[in-house]
Amino acid sequence: MRDFLLVGLSYLVGSFPSAYLFTKLCSGADIRRVGSGNVGGMNTARNVGVWAGAATAALDVGKGALAVYLGASLSSTPWLPHVCALAAVAGHNWMLFLGLRGGGKGLGTSAGAMLVLLPQAIAVMIPLVAAFALVFRSTYMGVVVAFLLLPGVLYWLGGRAEWALFGLCLAAIVIAKHRENVRDYLAGARGLS
Repeated sequence: MRDFLLVGLSYLVGSFPSAYLFTKLCSGADIRRVGSGNVGGMNTARNVGVWAGAATAALDVGKGALAVYLGASLSSTPWLPHVCALAAVAGHNWMLFLGLRGGGKGLGTSAGAMLVLLPQAIAVMIPLVAAFALVFRSTYMGVVVAFLLLPGVLYWLGGRAEWALFGLCLAAIVIAKHRENVRDYLAGARGLS
């Protein structure tokens, strides 16, 4: 029962709408109606200000790290921290506090979770995202293609099939929020974004 509560709590932690709150505090605007409409650090930085964007990104990273920490410290179930990480990223992408419609794309929260679970993955994924962003001339496509490789990266670094399964689930959650970006790219709206 405690494990289920921890997963639920991790989802709620992920649902904390940091971009929405910082935007309201700094400009009075609703981040969902500003710029790209994404409830994340990059949209906040571009349209509200660098400091608001940085604070948003820091909190988003913290949400992923906190969820993993809760799963690891309050339960002895070996893979619960990974499930808590997935719950936090899902919470960030589909925020309960914003009616499940608003949310980010999961990158900061994923990074925070990976910093606690397997920090080496960050050192591999950042160059992959950057390289594919340059190849496709689109940051969003860089993220999507790099996350398609995430299960293999985690298997390589973690050495177990469970890591690949976790990577597959995490990639699915992140890529699901990039569907429209992929459609736009394929329709010809290219360029680094």
